Amino acid sequence: MVMAKKRVCKRLAGVTVLELMIVLSIIGILLALLLPAVQVVRERARETVCKNNLHQLNLGIAHYFEIHKKLPPRPQPGQFGGWSIEVLPFIEQKNLGESIQIGSLLETATEMHLRQPRIMRCPNREILDKVADGQMHPAHYVLVPLNKRQSYMVFESPLTVIAPWANGMEMSHGEFDHAVGPHHKGLFYASGFQQGVGMLLHGQPVQ
Repeated sequence: MVMAKKRVCKRLAGVTVLELMIVLSIIGILLALLLPAVQVVRERARETVCKNNLHQLNLGIAHYFEIHKKLPPRPQPGQFGGWSIEVLPFIEQKNLGESIQIGSLLETATEMHLRQPRIMRCPNREILDKVADGQMHPAHYVLVPLNKRQSYMVFESPLTVIAPWANGMEMSHGEFDHAVGPHHKGLFYASGFQQGVGMLLHGQPVQ
């Protein structure tokens, strides 16, 4: 009788294959429910970073305008210059700005100048960028001058538009109609001297 009881105890202490399969199935279901939530949180975090960058760039350009009473000059093709360089001292990038000679050729860029400062990078766009070694990274934000350059907007760069970040990319207002962006095909933008960041949805005309 004693031996029989011991055998029963041993059987009860074990885990059957069926029980193991059930436990693994429950874990799989929980992970399947959790992963989309994690992806949503990560996406929201990237969007928050992008909107904050855009807000800071908007303030930097506004500060430049207040001091110089005009927007930064248009860049010359293939050269360092334009708003993305002129605004550097106003977004806590003075050292980087002083290391760049405006008007010098982009093809002479050193390693430290190939990639824009973090405040000029959209995390979602970075994931999509395909940049070869020794190639300058593309602009993630663009300036849209308005009213004969007396006001402006700052947009994210459409995915179909690729230009070197250090050439101060500019676009016209109308070029953003139906533009495709990195946030569910939409684009964030800031309206010049106004506070706040808006969202331009794909297929929606710019107001």
